[in-house]
Amino acid sequence: MRLLIGIPSLDYVHVNFVKSLTALIMRLKSEGINFDVQIESGTLVYVARDRIASKAINEGYTHVLWFDADMVFQDFVLDDLMFSGKPFVCGIYHARRKGYHSCLFRNLDLNHLERFEYPYPTDTFEIAGCGFGCVLIDVQIMREVMQKDGTCFLPMAHYGEDLAFCKRVAALGYKMYAEPSAVCGHIGHTVIYPEDHERWKQTISF
Repeated sequence: MRLLIGIPSLDYVHVNFVKSLTALIMRLKSEGINFDVQIESGTLVYVARDRIASKAINEGYTHVLWFDADMVFQDFVLDDLMFSGKPFVCGIYHARRKGYHSCLFRNLDLNHLERFEYPYPTDTFEIAGCGFGCVLIDVQIMREVMQKDGTCFLPMAHYGEDLAFCKRVAALGYKMYAEPSAVCGHIGHTVIYPEDHERWKQTISF
């Protein structure tokens, strides 16, 4: 394996993401994994993703481990994803905004878009697409998508860059999977008002 850890970022990255990434890097070094880290910043996420994909394709990497820069994960997340034995496999994570929906999709039909819901299957399971918070992909898949479409992540009508890529992958006949042991956290933000403290006190007992 020659691994590229690919991280698109608009600007700054969260300290808890850095802690997760640092722990993963230390584990990969201890296991003798051949890896590099590529962080691409910019306002167009699909451009950053395509740059990372192009680097992986052109420089002989075998796999890309994708992370969004607002995720937290265990240092053994790569082991969990590799254990599935799938060429496209993601972890388990939910959206960070209220509603906190799953980022894993049963189908990508715009007329009846359906997500997986918690609790998830206990074994590796097939999905129709996912957000790219934590995804391990065989570079050969990206190579074939790039050769066919000239891009991996250019958005499509009604689909962001991540689901657009999933649709291109499916069009080539590849299946996509999720690994339930690879559970990740999604770092969110909330606005706190003075009355929120009073609500919090009502939920606890002394």
